[in-house]
Amino acid sequence: MSSNMATSTEIEEFLKGPLVTWLLSCLSNPDRLSDYEDLADGIYIHEVYLLIDPEPVHQSVVPSLRNASVRIKNFNTIVKNIKSLYEEELCQIVLVLPDVLIIGREPESKQGLENMKLLLLLLLGCAVQCPNKETFIERIKELPVESQHALVDCIKQVTENQDIVLSLDNCEGVPTEVMVSNVKALAKERDRYLQTWRLVEEKRNPSIGNSECQHLAVELADLKSKLRKQRLELEEKSEHLTESRDELEHHKALINRMKAEMLELRAEARSGKAYRDEVDALRERAERCDRLESEIQRYKDKLTDLEYYKSRVEELRQDNRVLDETREMLEEQLAKARKRGDHTLELESTILQYKQAINEIALERDANAEKLQQLIEENTNLSLLSKSNQCVDNQSVSSVDLNDLASPGSGDNSLSEQLTSSAQAKALRLELENKRLLSTIESLHENAFYESGERILELEKEKKKLSLQVEDLEETKRRLSAQCTEYESKFTKLETEIRKINESYQNLELQIQVRNDELDNMNREKQKLEWKNKELELNMEINKQLSNNTEEINEYKTKLANCEKEIKKCKEALESKAESLDKLTNKLESMEKEHVSLTKQIEDQENELKKYNDLKREMDELDSKYQVDKNTLSVLQNDLVNEKLKTTHLKNSLDKLGLAMDDQTDAENILEKILSSPEILNAVKKKLGVEHFNDESSLNNAKLEVDLKTSQSQISSLTSQHTALQLANSQLVAEKEELAKELKQILANHNELLQDQMTMTKLHEQLNMEYESVVKEIKVLKSTLRDVKNENKTVKEQYSQLKVSYESLQAEMEQLKFESHSLSNLRAEHSKLKDDFRILFTANEKLKADFRALQEEHKGNHMEKRKLTLSLTELEGELANRDDAISALSVQLSKYQNKLEMATKMNANLEDDRRKLMEHVTNLLAQYHELLTHSLEDKDHYHEEEKNFSDKLNNLHRQKEKLEEKIMEHYRKLDSCSSSSKKKSFGANLVRKVRKAGSELINKSRKSWHEDSLRKDRGTDSDTSLEDVRSKQGDLETPGTRRTLYYSGDEHASSSTNEQEEKMSRTLLDKDKKPTTQEPG
Repeated sequence: MSSNMATSTEIEEFLKGPLVTWLLSCLSNPDRLSDYEDLADGIYIHEVYLLIDPEPVHQSVVPSLRNASVRIKNFNTIVKNIKSLYEEELCQIVLVLPDVLIIGREPESKQGLENMKLLLLLLLGCAVQCPNKETFIERIKELPVESQHALVDCIKQVTENQDIVLSLDNCEGVPTEVMVSNVKALAKERDRYLQTWRLVEEKRNPSIGNSECQHLAVELADLKSKLRKQRLELEEKSEHLTESRDELEHHKALINRMKAEMLELRAEARSGKAYRDEVDALRERAERCDRLESEIQRYKDKLTDLEYYKSRVEELRQDNRVLDETREMLEEQLAKARKRGDHTLELESTILQYKQAINEIALERDANAEKLQQLIEENTNLSLLSKSNQCVDNQSVSSVDLNDLASPGSGDNSLSEQLTSSAQAKALRLELENKRLLSTIESLHENAFYESGERILELEKEKKKLSLQVEDLEETKRRLSAQCTEYESKFTKLETEIRKINESYQNLELQIQVRNDELDNMNREKQKLEWKNKELELNMEINKQLSNNTEEINEYKTKLANCEKEIKKCKEALESKAESLDKLTNKLESMEKEHVSLTKQIEDQENELKKYNDLKREMDELDSKYQVDKNTLSVLQNDLVNEKLKTTHLKNSLDKLGLAMDDQTDAENILEKILSSPEILNAVKKKLGVEHFNDESSLNNAKLEVDLKTSQSQISSLTSQHTALQLANSQLVAEKEELAKELKQILANHNELLQDQMTMTKLHEQLNMEYESVVKEIKVLKSTLRDVKNENKTVKEQYSQLKVSYESLQAEMEQLKFESHSLSNLRAEHSKLKDDFRILFTANEKLKADFRALQEEHKGNHMEKRKLTLSLTELEGELANRDDAISALSVQLSKYQNKLEMATKMNANLEDDRRKLMEHVTNLLAQYHELLTHSLEDKDHYHEEEKNFSDKLNNLHRQKEKLEEKIMEHYRKLDSCSSSSKKKSFGANLVRKVRKAGSELINKSRKSWHEDSLRKDRGTDSDTSLEDVRSKQGDLETPGTRRTLYYSGDEHASSSTNEQEEKMSRTLLDKDKKPTTQEPG
């Protein structure tokens, strides 16, 4: 014990190790775990497990208080929870589980420490792979660096290495060496558990022995009372035996005929059963062919979809080319727009210069106008002065003439007055006209100034509008560039998707080729099977016609039909169960172990039952011998009574003669008396004869007494054997009931597995439906994508139209610049500019309205485009998910193909095993021929031996059929299991065991049959002793001596028996020649 216990330093190192530090970091209060005993209690480990799985399956964890049984229960619940989490949520198989008994009983031993490390390793693997793994990873990151590295190594032991935990996802990538090492470890564990089980069974057996002794004593008393009753019945039935013997001889001939007919009918029934099995197998193959054809049709549909995808990919490539061309065009247009933008900046600078020049010209115009007004005023003044001077000259000339004519006083006054008045009137008129002209000039000046100001304001407004348009166009340019980048990213995504689709298409084409090849092979096999089916149907019709001959055959047929229905039901149940066994391999392993142990127990019990049957037969034989001995004893007793009567009669006669037996007289006197009387001489002669007869009878009596004692000893031994057999029978019945209960449990588990398989098939169908709906959605999305592309093309055309309008606007700007250069000629071209301005304004308003409408349309298109891009991204995500689902399905398909190949290999092995079994059966038939020839030689015991042997042979055939059915059922189960190598070896072992059992049974039957014949031969002879019989049996124990005896007799049997044997051998050889078309499950 001290060598197995761990030292304190080892325990301290373990507590300071990375696993315990991680466990302490997960606890809310790490100070509670003070020493190793607290850890070995299991409560803190369960507390950490509750952080991983808040709702575990098993929750019975209680403080142990250093109680080993409670500690074992705690760790058992923790291990069960960890195992269920690995199997159900993480889909992984735990290969190495910690030993709960060692942890519970000896936690401080070295093995206990190793098992505790393994438990904490498995708990760490659960924590890292559970849904709450982020919290645990953050806690691991908070630990020191050395412990982090150590924990990473520990996690790799669980996740990457396949020695402790086997992940079902990475089963294909696991190397064969690792799998072989795992299988070896499991085999060692199995052997260890078997040894422990045997030790426990050996401990149980002595306790069972005491209870058996009491039970045997009670049964002995019951058997003795039964023996007395049977003796009385035997005496009564011995009288009826003589009468029944005559009837037996009469019925033997009829029985022989009936036996021959029965053998023929049995052979036909067996061949019919074999044909029916083959027909069922052919039907299953046909159904499988139909399934494969439906799958091929589905793949063909997928091929059409792939062709559509190909065309669609080509269209997308063309669209991508168009997009590239449009992108290049847009880039060129962008470069042009940038140049134009630079040109507009230059134009704006020139416009500012022109504005300054216009202001200077306006100032010069104002100065010129002022100068004009001054000149006009001077001109008017000068014209007035000139006019007044002319008037004065005219007046002076006229006054001179008048003065000459009239008197100078009165005339001069009137003319001067008139001239002054007229001059004043003209001056007033000229002033009025001057004022009017000035007002008109001012109004003209004002109108010209206002018109030029309005023109400048309008030009500024147009400039602002054009700048806004330029900004809008730049925004549209940016949007279009962003769209171009988006389209480029989409194009790259589409290219990757197209590549993926091409790869999947190529894979599907390869799979379809493989499936087509398989379908061709299956069609060929189907044609062959159809021919065989037709032949079998013809044979079945012939068998049906033959089977309608007798009433007994009809009864057998009804029984066979019921059995076949039950077999079909069992087959269907087994097939459905075998399908469900794929995903529950862990349960199967445990069930297989139990099954192996149960099969061993069943084989042992079958052997015990055979022994019991042999002992029962021996008991019957001994009873028959006992009856014969009893009859002989009763005859001998009667003879003894008669002899005693004779001796008494002789004594009486001697007394009458006067010679007493007890008188002791002299011999001479007696001789004289005897010789003197002739009567005495006659009596003496008679007496001598009687004495001689008495001596003989006494010898016979002694022999009979010896025989009686031996028979009594045999009876006592037989009674003891009978009681022992009854006890064994009761034990077998109890074991049979236990096995029936275990079988019910296995069937219940099997039904649960069936339900799981049904749910999995439903899920598979739902996934197929979802996949088809996704394919339809992809088609709809592709059509929407086409529509979006068409709309994009229309938007591009509108954009090109806007570009043209922009160019026309730029041309108009150039025209405006040209007009700004010609501002010096404003007065001459003022009217023309007004008309042009009005035309341009109306055109501009129209363009504005069109541009606003186009902007609204563009905004609507942009919103639709965004919605479509969002829907496209969602659909791309769904597409990716569907692609993942397709890849997973392809992986499953490859797995099923591997399983199919393994099944074909196993089928070939089964065919070889079946041929070997049929060869074994032919050997058995040859032995049967030899036994028949020997049995026919013995005329007295021929019929009884033939009946016994036919019963034994029928039993052997039934056992062989049952074993074949069990093997077929087992191989049907093996079809769906992944671990095929293990199953093959198990199947081969089963076949070997069946062969051994068959050969042993036939050898036993030969021994027992030959011994029965010898005993019956010896039983009739009452003179021979049992020791001679035993010595002869000892001489005939070996099979070689027995065969020499068999061949010593006549070699020629009757013609009817030879015909029967030839029929049976032909049927069995036909079975052997026909290829086994049955596949496993």
